[in-house]
Amino acid sequence: MNTAAQTEQDQHFKYLSTAYGRVGDQTWSAADFTEENLAVSRDLFTPESLQRRNPQPKELEVYALLSGLAFPEEFSCELHSVQMRISDLLGERLHYWVAPQNLGIEYCVFKWPEEPFQGERLDQIRKVLDSIRQPCFQLSIGGVQINPDGCVVARGFDQGAVLFRIREQLKADIPSLPARQSGWAHIPLGRILEPLGRKRFSELARLIKSLSEWPIAKTEIRVMKLVHETRWYMENKTILAHYPLLCSEGMPKS
Repeated sequence: MNTAAQTEQDQHFKYLSTAYGRVGDQTWSAADFTEENLAVSRDLFTPESLQRRNPQPKELEVYALLSGLAFPEEFSCELHSVQMRISDLLGERLHYWVAPQNLGIEYCVFKWPEEPFQGERLDQIRKVLDSIRQPCFQLSIGGVQINPDGCVVARGFDQGAVLFRIREQLKADIPSLPARQSGWAHIPLGRILEPLGRKRFSELARLIKSLSEWPIAKTEIRVMKLVHETRWYMENKTILAHYPLLCSEGMPKS
């Protein structure tokens, strides 16, 4: 990588690190999660399942572009290991983890649950996705954070800002995209769904700090997937199409 490209990447990674911290650091300014903040997370699950203490995501309809679903096994196992370390600390406190086969990183959402969606719009989206010519890229996980609403995410860093370039192309080429779009390169890992108490909350803060002091995992992103999701956290989904990125000669595109 030449000096100019390295400088640009360093600036991009600095931007991401600052953007993650701006939200994640707010969590630890309190003594515990609040019921008010956690309501955002709890609303993603059926009330009955929360009462049974077996959280089940709600049904919905979303169209989106992601990678993963599933990631390579070694990468997924590293993320699952992080989930289990947090679980060990949370104990009986209510929480939910995204299954390894449902872990993904999001480029763009084309339709949120509350929005209408016409069939011809999907055709338009497919044409734009067919036109994307971007390289494969390395995705590195540089820590974990927990947001004030209990959302647990892996902090992703996309080599060469490729994910962000793709996102900007989609915004430019597809009219009237939903305004609500990710500004990160994160992987959602799960949700904490009730307060922990001061002692456990403090222990969780120390664990998250320790998990963010060294790189957790990395993988090569080689293909994007157009997904029709019908239950939160990809518990029900259909992969409508694959869009390979431009990989080096001989590199498998999956």
